[in-house]
Amino acid sequence: MLRTRFTVAVAAAVAAATLVITAVAFFVIRADLEGQLRLELAGQATSVERLIQHYDGHLPAGWVPPHSNRFAAASPYMQVVTDHGAVWAPDGDQGLLVPSAIAEQVAAGQRGEYYDDTDVGGVRAATLTTRIAPGLALQLAVPLGAVDADVASVGATLTALSIAGVGLAALVGWAVARAGLAPVGRLAAVAERVTATGDPGSRVEVDVASKPDELGRLAGSFNTMLGALQRSLAAQRQLVSDAGHELRTPLTSMRVNVELLAAHPDLPAAERQEVLERVVAQGAELGQLMAGITELARGEAPPAEFGNVELHSVVAAALAAVRRDWPAISFTEDIAPCVVFGSSERLGSAVRNLLDNAAKFSPPGKTVEVRLAGGELTVRDYGPGIAAADLPFVFDRFYRASSARSVPGSGLGLSIVRQVAQSHDGSVRAENPPGGGTRMRLCWPPEGCKQGEKDKPPQSDKPADGSRPVEGCRPVEVCLPTEL
Repeated sequence: MLRTRFTVAVAAAVAAATLVITAVAFFVIRADLEGQLRLELAGQATSVERLIQHYDGHLPAGWVPPHSNRFAAASPYMQVVTDHGAVWAPDGDQGLLVPSAIAEQVAAGQRGEYYDDTDVGGVRAATLTTRIAPGLALQLAVPLGAVDADVASVGATLTALSIAGVGLAALVGWAVARAGLAPVGRLAAVAERVTATGDPGSRVEVDVASKPDELGRLAGSFNTMLGALQRSLAAQRQLVSDAGHELRTPLTSMRVNVELLAAHPDLPAAERQEVLERVVAQGAELGQLMAGITELARGEAPPAEFGNVELHSVVAAALAAVRRDWPAISFTEDIAPCVVFGSSERLGSAVRNLLDNAAKFSPPGKTVEVRLAGGELTVRDYGPGIAAADLPFVFDRFYRASSARSVPGSGLGLSIVRQVAQSHDGSVRAENPPGGGTRMRLCWPPEGCKQGEKDKPPQSDKPADGSRPVEGCRPVEVCLPTEL
């Protein structure tokens, strides 16, 4: 669990820091106590040196400082060592300190004074060996019991404080982790609920304005993702519902015609041919409808399909194809070089739908004007135009204007154009220009079309938050935005 791992990590970090601090404090305190003990030994040695000044450096054989036999009491134990290894000790002690070769060297003046820890009568003691006269060295011993007790007490206190500190740090870390990771817990709960129910309508409760940190941003992004998923599912359900509704009529009509042929095999040849032609026309209508539905269901092209696209070449290819399919319609073109960043296939589909739509509503012998300049593709026909009541809905799926219901079509062509335009940060608009007919304008942001720059993708005006530009074309007389 993330909260547990965070708490353990905090406790481990505090424990490591506490261990280092405790160890340093312990050694510093112990060194200070031992330093005080050495100062005490040095003070005792100085007192003895002042005492022997009365003998002018000629101590009598066997002399020892007074009160030298109070070891483990108020005074330290003292004895004198000669440079030949002889020991002058208090009566009855018989030399508790065994002289070493180093002590003889100090007495002979061959080495300076030194401190050591040794065993004196079974008691651990700190000792000082220092020269007091030619050929004589004084050895002092002070028991370390009090120092060891103080050091042990300090160590126990530091250990207890360290344990308490680690426990407090773990408690605080757990509380911080609980409060800090609460949005993650709510996010996980929402994700589990969405997974279990399949309904992306749930949201993580978070105030991004009051919590502009990474967790707040994560929760906000998760809510945005759920919103996009919800809209996508709603669009899919709507597409399936609309498709089912639109498919029902041609399928029913085709079934009636097929049943008519099956029930009356003796139909006159002329009537049979008429019914067969209706079946063929209905099959073609179904095929066109399915192609449009498939195109809409594709949604936006994945980024892997995007690249530099010579839009003028795409328009030229679409014009060549539409001229073959609509030989009775005349097309004029005014195409300037234009490079956009997008999907060549999807852009070609949008351009072809615009041209097919214009040709479909153009009377025979009339002209369709095609112009590409400044990041804007304009397709103008001289057909019946679009009624003002129908103009706001021409880009909706399956919408057929009252004047267009007698013309073959599925009502999906312009919906596909809008979808492609929006996926390329552009827009498409319809207007009734002066002189009659309809003008469709497919356009990109001001920096969306580069003339003559084919070596790099154009700079888009798309905001950093991923929203689409609101305005991509120049103002017109009657022009409707197509953002959903």
